[in-house]
Amino acid sequence: MPKVVAYVPRESVVHGIVESLSPAGWDVVILDPLTTTTDELHAEVSGADFLMFFYGKITPEILRTGKNLRLVQSLHAGTDDVPVSVAGELGIAVANASGTNSQGVAELALTLMLSLYRHLVWTDSALRNGNWIVDRAVGHDTYEIEGKTVGIVGLGNIGSITARLVKGFNTEIIYTDIEAKPEAEKAFGARRVDLDHLLSESDIVTLHIPLDDSTNGLIGGNELALMKRSAILINTCRGPVVQEDALLEALREHRIWGAGLDVYEQEPTPPNNPLLQLDNVVVVPHLAGQTYESYPRRVGIAFENMQRVIDGATPKNLVIQGI
Repeated sequence: MPKVVAYVPRESVVHGIVESLSPAGWDVVILDPLTTTTDELHAEVSGADFLMFFYGKITPEILRTGKNLRLVQSLHAGTDDVPVSVAGELGIAVANASGTNSQGVAELALTLMLSLYRHLVWTDSALRNGNWIVDRAVGHDTYEIEGKTVGIVGLGNIGSITARLVKGFNTEIIYTDIEAKPEAEKAFGARRVDLDHLLSESDIVTLHIPLDDSTNGLIGGNELALMKRSAILINTCRGPVVQEDALLEALREHRIWGAGLDVYEQEPTPPNNPLLQLDNVVVVPHLAGQTYESYPRRVGIAFENMQRVIDGATPKNLVIQGI
């Protein structure tokens, strides 16, 4: 009987879904990162075959305690909170839940575009405070997505769904990616260009790439300077992909029209972050992928991957191979 440690907050939707989807006969121990002590966690992991986590930090010490661990499964799209290199040294496979939250992230990217163009945050606030008409929203500075050029940085799972959504607005789609995406090009009429070309041509730039050494700080002052003054930047991937100081300066000086942000260099971002004070920015607290529909998909792929390991097959979304 395989033993699974599920390191997930008790108050999260995921907790109940882990309980409901746990395979019959498996020993599944659910630990809350907010209340479980280090000793308690180590004691459970020491005899576990599998470890899944959601908003729980996985340290090298935890991995070294898990002498029998065969797979660490992130319930996030990334593996920011697990030391992948240490897992590799220990022969522990690591997989993520990439693709399970793609629809929700893409939909929020579209929501941020519309919120900026239609001033939804500010008109909502004004109406609640007794102001019927907000000058900024009466048409002279209000826009439609229809007919715009949308530049997608990263045409993977999320980027492709975003392309499908914005295509419904009769947009022109350009993209940059480390590899060509012929299926998306055919389906959405997308055209592959380099990053500089994309930034200079797009009305809307939306980021859908993982955070790694090649993408950390990808969008800085030089890149923002290439964008149109009328362009908006949407970031629902990872905060450090964009250099916040450079973005702040570009927004303050109106060198770009606006930004929609779900992610930040520091998270939680502090309330005194100057970006939060700007009136051409819409912000949300890193919740793009948190939809009810995504959670069964996350947990489902986790248990499926564990069964694949038991069967001698390769897990889906493998980040690093174990032994």
